[in-house]
Amino acid sequence: MREDYIRKSLIFHGRVQGVGFRYYACNAAKSLGATGWVCNLYDGTVECEIQGTYKIIEKFINMLQNARYIRIDYIDEKEIELREESCFKIKHY
Repeated sequence: MREDYIRKSLIFHGRVQGVGFRYYACNAAKSLGATGWVCNLYDGTVECEIQGTYKIIEKFINMLQNARYIRIDYIDEKEIELREESCFKIKHY
């Protein structure tokens, strides 16, 4: 793992389910070289863990905020422990 990598837990609130959010997030993360996962939660929010540099995670969030049909009202965000993983995926609970 790179020394400058961090991992963040993100919970997206807004119009984030039923609008292709998870697929867009997965493609965006992969295009930036980030790892982690994204999944829908039962309360209508979307949870995501993403790992990369601060700049990569900032770009990822910006891509989601500017995506068509998606409306992010706010994000619960916290830094968490790094994990060994090799890809970004859509997770199903």
